[in-house]
Amino acid sequence: MEYKPEFEDLEPYYRAFWQGEVLDRVAIAITAPRDAILPSPSSSPLEGEGGVRGNWSEPKVVLNETPERILDYFEATCKNTFYGGLSVPFFWPNLGPDVFSAFLGADLKLSEDSKSTSWVNWSKVISNYQDLTRLEIKDDNPFYRKTLDLTRYAVERGKGKYLVGFTDLHGGFDALSVLRGGPEKASVDLIENPEGVKSAMRKLYQAWQKVYDDSYRIIKDNQPGTICWISIWAPGKVYSVQNDFSCLVSAKMYREFFLEELLSEINYLDYSIYHLDGVEALQHLDILLEIPKLNAIQWVSGAKFEKAGIEKWIPLVLENLKPEGLLIQTSCSNEGEARDILAKLGWT
Repeated sequence: MEYKPEFEDLEPYYRAFWQGEVLDRVAIAITAPRDAILPSPSSSPLEGEGGVRGNWSEPKVVLNETPERILDYFEATCKNTFYGGLSVPFFWPNLGPDVFSAFLGADLKLSEDSKSTSWVNWSKVISNYQDLTRLEIKDDNPFYRKTLDLTRYAVERGKGKYLVGFTDLHGGFDALSVLRGGPEKASVDLIENPEGVKSAMRKLYQAWQKVYDDSYRIIKDNQPGTICWISIWAPGKVYSVQNDFSCLVSAKMYREFFLEELLSEINYLDYSIYHLDGVEALQHLDILLEIPKLNAIQWVSGAKFEKAGIEKWIPLVLENLKPEGLLIQTSCSNEGEARDILAKLGWT
């Protein structure tokens, strides 16, 4: 692989991770800006001093630029990024975390607070549970076409140079809460129309699988394995499963309404990692640990703890996790710092 020549040497470490094992050193993926910065694509109104500023992943860029230009930005970023340890250069079409709901007809809008994300308007795409035909993805949906076209172009252009991953898929009840007009309405549905919610969850799983199937058909024969936004490669079909809304419900309701759809996703995939987002979501950890086919769990403390940092949560990791099946992801401000960390952990 052009941007990661030693990629084949890393496969045993990734396989060990997915099997809950550890090899001869700590499994770590680390990135940093390269010491020698290369110039970014010319004649671009979006470039800044010192090279491309990650613009390839901004929804505004993805929506308005050509596939050729988007990949120009991405490849410039690759050339200016140090990929250490298990880190792998990969492209994925990013239209924001709510793009799955946009595939189903919700209006996509760019975030006013962050260039790196977008959201959809909370609107009643689903007015009732008697007619769930709106929970089907149409191939002519403009956001869906854009995603698949960009995936197809990236696979052709990136063959032998980098990997191509799947778009962000906030499916399940995260999507349903948007399509019903907001979490307040969807929360009431759990009580007033439980069977309707369960039927909708099954339809949403079918839509989720369609997105994965369509993207996988483009990717599978053109690169080894798969990867997604969570930046962990696997030798088969992999994705990060999640349910952010689960912070607001009890473990009992999680089992009743969310577990069936989650198990469908996990059983469909060859490798799965659960994105456990927020301190409030920790109440569901025991349920997740009961799922034999779930390979791994990635936990983040949530946005409200970002300023304080992650230091307070390190004991939670050190006291409860063994080195077997552990993979640490981090970044550094410069290449020298990253190389020093790798050297201390036995990576050359």
